[in-house]
Parts: sequence; C-alpha cells; structure tokens
Amino acid sequence: MNIAQLYDKLTSIPLFRGISGEDLATITERVHLRWINLEPEQFFIREGEQCNHIAVLYEGQMWITSRGKDYEVTETIDAQHIIEPEQLHGLECRYRRTYKAKTTCKVLLISKKDIRQTLMHVPVWRINFLNHISLKYTKQMDREAPTPMSMKDRIMRFGTSGESQHPQHTLHIRMEDLGNYLGETRRTISRHLHELASEGKLTMRPNEIEFK
Repeated sequence: MNIAQLYDKLTSIPLFRGISGEDLATITERVHLRWINLEPEQFFIREGEQCNHIAVLYEGQMWITSRGKDYEVTETIDAQHIIEPEQLHGLECRYRRTYKAKTTCKVLLISKKDIRQTLMHVPVWRINFLNHISLKYTKQMDREAPTPMSMKDRIMRFGTSGESQHPQHTLHIRMEDLGNYLGETRRTISRHLHELASEGKLTMRPNEIEFK
C-alpha cells in the first residue's frame, strides 16, 4: 500500500480526518497500524477484557451485546465505528460490552503505547480524539437525563446502548424484570408490549423482545 492509498484509508476514519501529509508521514513512520480480518460469527472483544488499544471497525458490521443484572441487549454497529475509546484510560480500562462479527470485518488496531507516545502529540488527532470522547459523553448524558416519556417510548428505548445507528435491537429479559426496571406492573408492561407489537414496532417471544 502506497502513502496515497494509506492517506485515503486513514482519513476516512473520524480520528484521522483533517490530518496533514506531514503528520501522516510521522504516524506511518512511528506507529504500528495493525489491520486484522474477522469472519462472520467470530468474537472480537468480550466484556471485561483489558482495553490496551484503540479498535476501529473499518469495514463490515458487528453485533454489540450489553448486559445488565437481569437482561441482555444485542444491537448492530457499522463501520467506521470506534470501539469504546473512553475505556483506554481511567481507573479500570476494561471493555463494557461484547463484540462479534456479523459480516466479514476489517479492523484497525493501535496500541495504547503508540497513542500515548505519538498520536497524542499530533494536534489534529488529539483534537479529534477529545471531540469524539466528549460527543459520546454528551450523548450518554442526554440519554440518562430525566425526560417525560410515555411508557411505550420508555419500553422502546430500554436497554439500547446508544452506540448503534440501527433502530433494531434484541432484548432478552423476563417481563417481570422489565416491569421492575420501568416501575410498572407486569400486566401494564404486557399491555403496552402487545400494543407495540400490533403497531409492528416489535416482535415478542418468551423472555425476548425484538425491536424494529
């Protein structure tokens, strides 16, 4: 791969947008850019694993699974997704979700050492990184802010990670537990779920809800 091809490849990734040819030359000289391929159904990251690098889903789609005490949610993420960069630093640098290839995937890996020693000293890259982290934090705060919502809206939003651009997600939970999380009785939750199903917004199976 020549420098022009690498430049086009990297600058399509949000963290590298706006970077100069001079800075790119520095990066390619000092940073080990590791590209890996994943086959469909292949696990990439499991919840609780140590976060020692930035991972960018460059091509393909992945399933992302989030777990709560009594539930599990599976969603889809697309390229060019940057996987949990906020876990790279802090008190506990571990992934909070599990990632598995949905299609054939290409992933870029950059080690924490290379980020600390080189990339954080490239102004454009550092600004892109901080902007990305800030945007994720702002979106998370918006999701957690108490806003008036109907019970149907609360059900539709329950359990989504905010990472996926797709409305579809699958929630594995007992109806009693969903009622406990949302502060409603099982009977009320059941009524709203059946209404949403009749509107074509979800499909129900035992202990599983597929949102559309």
